[in-house]
This record gives sequence, C-alpha cells and structure tokens, in this order.
Amino acid sequence: MGSHRLNQYKKKLGKPRNAALQMRSNQTTLIRDEQTGFIHHPSGFPIECKRLWFAGTDEQSEPVASDIGLIFDSEKYIRPGVTIEITIPLRNEIEKFRGKVVLVRHNGEFFEIGIWLRRQEDASRARIVEQICHIEAYLKEKKFREGPYVINRERVAEEWISKYASSVPSL
Repeated sequence: MGSHRLNQYKKKLGKPRNAALQMRSNQTTLIRDEQTGFIHHPSGFPIECKRLWFAGTDEQSEPVASDIGLIFDSEKYIRPGVTIEITIPLRNEIEKFRGKVVLVRHNGEFFEIGIWLRRQEDASRARIVEQICHIEAYLKEKKFREGPYVINRERVAEEWISKYASSVPSL
C-alpha cells in the first residue's frame, strides 16, 4: 500500500524541468547536424537566447548572408522566422551572435532550434567559438571519466582536433 502511494506521488512530481536537457548534456553530441549541415552547440555548455523585436533594419546584417548555422537545445519553442540573439559565455568573455530561426525540431521535452547566422563575420567567429565549446565539453567529459588530475588541457585539445575538427563545417 505504501509503495502505491509513493508511485502516485512520483507520477505527480514528474521529472525535473531540465531533466531531458541534463540527460542529453551527459551524452556526446555530434558536431555537425547531418540533415542541415549546421553546427551543434554542445548541450552541457551554457547558451542564452533572446528575441530581437526590432532587428530587421540593421544595415550591417542584411547585405551578406553566411554559410553557417547553429543548432542548440531549448526548453522553449521559438517560432521560425524570428530574429534572435544568442550569447555564449566563453573564457571570461561573452560572445554574441544574431540569426534567424529557420529550424525547430521537437525532441521529447525540449526543442532543437536552428538559426541561420546573418553576417559572414559572425559565421567565421561562431565556427571558432563552437570548436572551443566542443573542446571544453570534451575536456569536461574526459575529466569525469578519467579523473581531474590525469588530464593535460593541451593534449586533450590536440586529441579533439585530430578526432573531430574535420567534421566542423567550413565556410
């Protein structure tokens, strides 16, 4: 009888809100999305996005479109066609990118949001930033598996580059 009550209580509670994203952050994700060719942002690495309401008339954003897009996980649905700004904290600095949402995929309890970067300069910078994010996520994973005192940052970065750098989309 007591276990029945406990099971009913667990059903009411459900999973924590970020459970799907936390579970996914423990898995190594692919760097390049096979359907779109966009770069996946690592799930365990912080990213924030906000909608830009009046971003349509930016003189620097329209003339040249980039060849790179980014995909990241979000708890919230973002409508395609919306212009957003994403921020990625990276080594005591914050990197900002603007783009238009062109892809939304529902994966259970979260959404994969794909954005097309609006400027060529953002695309080349995003490519480098995402590689650093993936190297940091790989380093974190290696520390977890092998222990924090065994890891050499430079060696891990070289290992990631030799294994995965070729899968990062080029400009």
